[in-house]
Amino acid sequence: MTPPIPETTNHEVVYKGYFDVNVDLLQSHKGELMSYTSINLKVHAAAVLARTKEGKLVINKEYRHPTGKWLLSCPGGRIDEGESPLEAAERELREETGYIGGKAALIGNVFPLPAVTDQIIHYVFIDQVEPNHKSAREPFELIQTELINQEELFKEIAQGASVDGVLCTALLLSKISGMI
Repeated sequence: MTPPIPETTNHEVVYKGYFDVNVDLLQSHKGELMSYTSINLKVHAAAVLARTKEGKLVINKEYRHPTGKWLLSCPGGRIDEGESPLEAAERELREETGYIGGKAALIGNVFPLPAVTDQIIHYVFIDQVEPNHKSAREPFELIQTELINQEELFKEIAQGASVDGVLCTALLLSKISGMI
């Protein structure tokens, strides 16, 4: 039998900004107390694995400052208010890469860091995309977009390329849903 969910006896926001940092005091069903720190990212996100008409994957190399590295990644970002995950995915693909069009399908969603946040990333596969728009990246989105076939990408990852876990999840969900 699953134990009851702990009761939150106190909630404090200790930092407000782009995200909030919360400290909650939890009490277990046995009366034990525990302080728990979490991050409220305030919105969910969409990530895209896109494939061109020629069968190449649209992959970003993105500088992620906490790592100090350029990581293999996929286009994606926050879902704006009033947007569906599919709309956000199409917008992020266009803004970050300049690619548009194709057949879009929601292939899954994941809690990427459930120990620290309740954010959900919705994963979308978009097939048959083509370049048709100038990218419109935000000033600090340091991104280089590349086209690569699936085998080459898997080989790079297997050889130890620095890779964002969001891309790994997108590849897995695309594979088990039969998209790639």
